[in-house]
Amino acid sequence: MDYTLLIQQIAHFLIGFYFLFFGIWNIYHWRPTLSLLNQKNLPHPWLLLPLAIAWQSIAGIMIICGIFIKLAALSLIPFTLISICIIHQFWKHTGELRNLNLIIFVANLTVTCASLLLLLNNSTALTQL
Repeated sequence: MDYTLLIQQIAHFLIGFYFLFFGIWNIYHWRPTLSLLNQKNLPHPWLLLPLAIAWQSIAGIMIICGIFIKLAALSLIPFTLISICIIHQFWKHTGELRNLNLIIFVANLTVTCASLLLLLNNSTALTQL
């Protein structure tokens, strides 16, 4: 029995859920996240945060549902890379804060690699890019 389709669907669910979960997490943690964006001196954080939440949530749902998976994955790659370089700058910290940011940095790089893999094969997608 070939489990390729099942494995792809599980992978789509897990990758999409990762982004959807953190979109919802950022809604729940709105004020601390907005405060963090202010601390990083990002322009217009009250505008950037809802855009980022919408971006990662919608793209996550698209990946879960198999709708324009390649487009969703392609949009999340630069989003994630930019986010980790701005938010999780482990090299600027020491001690436990450095370790925490390094772990999050590596986890986000890993999910970026998973998004790259979605660009390779997408036979289960309802629609292509």
